[in-house]
Parts: sequence; C-alpha cells; structure tokens
Amino acid sequence: MSFSNLSVALENLPTTELVNFQPIQPTYLKVLRISWSIIFGLLFVALIALFVFVQELQSVQWILILSFSYLLLTISTVIIGTASFKQKAFAIREKDILYKTGWIFSSMHIIPFNRIQHCVLNIGPIERKYGLASIGIYTAASDVYDVFIRGLSKEQAEQLRDFILQQIQKEASND
Repeated sequence: MSFSNLSVALENLPTTELVNFQPIQPTYLKVLRISWSIIFGLLFVALIALFVFVQELQSVQWILILSFSYLLLTISTVIIGTASFKQKAFAIREKDILYKTGWIFSSMHIIPFNRIQHCVLNIGPIERKYGLASIGIYTAASDVYDVFIRGLSKEQAEQLRDFILQQIQKEASND
C-alpha cells in the first residue's frame, strides 16, 4: 500500500457562497425580544431591590453608574442581537449541514452527516406560542450540542430532524 497526500490548489476548493442559505423564521425576532424583556425586567427589579436594600448603593453616584450600565447593556443587547439575528441562516446539502451566525463575530459550522450522533427537537414556551422550534445537533466529539439552530418553524424543525435521522441511518448502513 502506497501513501499519497497530494496538494490541492486553492482555486479548486468548493466555495460556500454558492450554497443557498435559508434564513431562520422572522417571528423568532419576536421570541428574542420577549426573552430580552423578561431578562431585563428581572434585572431591573434586582437593581431596584439593590437600591432600596443596600445602603452603600443609595448614593447618587452609584445610582447613576448602575443605571447607565443597565441602559448600555440593554441597548447593546437589542442592537447587536437584532443585527446578529439577521445573519442567522442554515443550509442542507447532501452530505452536511451548514449553519452561520454572528454579526460582529461571525461563524459558520459545517457538520457532516457521518459525524452526527443524534439530534434533539426543542420547543420552549415562548417558541410554542409562535409555532417555532429548535434543533440541537450532537456529534461524536462532544456531549453537548455542536450546533443549535433556533428559530425554525415547527414543521421545518420536524422535517430537518427526520432528514438528519434518515441520513444517520444511511451512513450507519454504509459502514
């Protein structure tokens, strides 16, 4: 048996620009905004409790610092989260799944079907109200999900889960 490891020219590499990415459901932005409202509402209540019950924080200086920090965190979360939402998209090819996300720090995950161990369909209470679901994809390399695609319609998520399970079985039968 002879060993071969030839170089591949960069211009011969496949490009992801040719992939037809599907954006996540627009209603998922509502789910995000509701989640942010709940989180920042609880944080606001905690800040008020701090101002009322902690004597050291009742000075004008501390109130201004914590209020400004809260406001800055809230505004930046909404701006960055909304911009990042617009970048979320996925694609399914015959041998893998691609998922891209991020606005400031973008990332693209490519998961070959032959590496997927299982997938999980998740539907949270706010997602359920809007008919949305999420898919967690697990590979052999980790005991936590490698990719979590949020903001799919429930039907899309179920179809994607079934397709992934079919591909896993197909890959297993080829081995």
